[in-house]
Amino acid sequence: MPRNQRASPGPNGAPSPIPLAGSVNGPAAVGQQAGSQSPSGDAPIIMDNPAIAQLEVDDENEDTVSIYTMDAYPNMTAAYQVDRPHHPGSGSAHDDATIDSARTLYAEDVDYTTEHDRTYCGDYFMPVDQTEQTRQYVAHQVYLKLFNLELTTVPLHNPSYILDIGTGIGEWAIGMAEKYPRCEVFGTDIAPIQPTHQVPFNVEFHIENAEDEWIRPADAVDLVHFRNMEGAFSDWRYIYQQAYNCLKPGGWIEVIDYDDHFTSENFLSYFAPDSPAHLLAKGVLEAARVAGRPRGIDHMSKELLEELGYVDVKETVYDMGVGSRENSSYGSFYLFTVVTGLEACCLRSLTKFLGWDPKVVRDMCKQTALETRAIAEDTSRTGKFVVKLRVMVARKPTAQEQWLARGTVVPTESDCGTLRDGDQSTIRSVKTVKTAISDATGQEARPVSQRSKITEG
Repeated sequence: MPRNQRASPGPNGAPSPIPLAGSVNGPAAVGQQAGSQSPSGDAPIIMDNPAIAQLEVDDENEDTVSIYTMDAYPNMTAAYQVDRPHHPGSGSAHDDATIDSARTLYAEDVDYTTEHDRTYCGDYFMPVDQTEQTRQYVAHQVYLKLFNLELTTVPLHNPSYILDIGTGIGEWAIGMAEKYPRCEVFGTDIAPIQPTHQVPFNVEFHIENAEDEWIRPADAVDLVHFRNMEGAFSDWRYIYQQAYNCLKPGGWIEVIDYDDHFTSENFLSYFAPDSPAHLLAKGVLEAARVAGRPRGIDHMSKELLEELGYVDVKETVYDMGVGSRENSSYGSFYLFTVVTGLEACCLRSLTKFLGWDPKVVRDMCKQTALETRAIAEDTSRTGKFVVKLRVMVARKPTAQEQWLARGTVVPTESDCGTLRDGDQSTIRSVKTVKTAISDATGQEARPVSQRSKITEG
């Protein structure tokens, strides 16, 4: 059984993870999936778009749909719970109480809701059904192409623990586990739509809500990764603080998000004044305000990260071309994610929080999708129809950097020893106070010349 074949329908009518294409099948598998039906059985998973269905990606020229081999991994049992300590190598250091406190929900406990023929999990505004899983899969290919098959922009050196928040279908986490086979990779999400078979042994998927307390060891994680999470959280300060706490000194956070199409004046400027795109944009922003989870990229704030103690905060902006291959090598893929994402990001928000009629929302999304495709295929606009992608990275300071920034010695540990004074005329027994921050070897993190001068008595 190849890695990309998933289990049959999930618990409580939950959407089962879709079969994803391996490098052998390429995007043809995406086109074949277009004939499949959504959970409601009345709509194809991929809209009738020959430009998308006929896309072909060739491994030889790096236009790859999957960087994973089909039969690389043996089957694994499906288990969406923490059944071993989070921290790799910690072994029996965690007692039963600690393990129990870290245990996440079982898949059958997940709260699924079907609204207007789309399947949702909890109160998240985006669906988790097969249609959305297909869109997430194609979006992953866009990132691979944009970053030249690299999965992250931060420098990692022999990482041991990587955390992917809002992992979705889990492709990014699987890729990192494959790239770093000695690293434990954990993907968390509120919905268990990730693969459970034919995945690397060093990747685990946990059902967790990042807005709850993070049950993760402190100072342990090399990279905390967020991608396409705008509008997911009500308090990004809390999210960033939790990430900071679990990062090891020198560890990285990476946040990747588009300028939200409905908050981007640049994107909306391509549409006529009477286009439904403007009404959708206004409605989505109002619905997000009512829901308490604002849309947009305000969370990508250098000032906020620096307030929380992060250093080396850097933002890189990419212009994402929307359209045909003449526009960009990934433009058709990205166009697909945009047009199929319209209903996904609008339907629940507008019907639940503003009381809009679902048929009206769908009609407006369909019209906006048609206009988007027309703009993207307009040769006079080639190279001009773009959306900005922002990548923000930041680092938790090393132990010595934290000590120098703090400028004080915090008494946390006392050792008995013998301290000889400068002229060695007296010998007295003292308790020496160590700094609160130690390096990886247990040594004090301040300069050698300033460390406590102790001789064992």
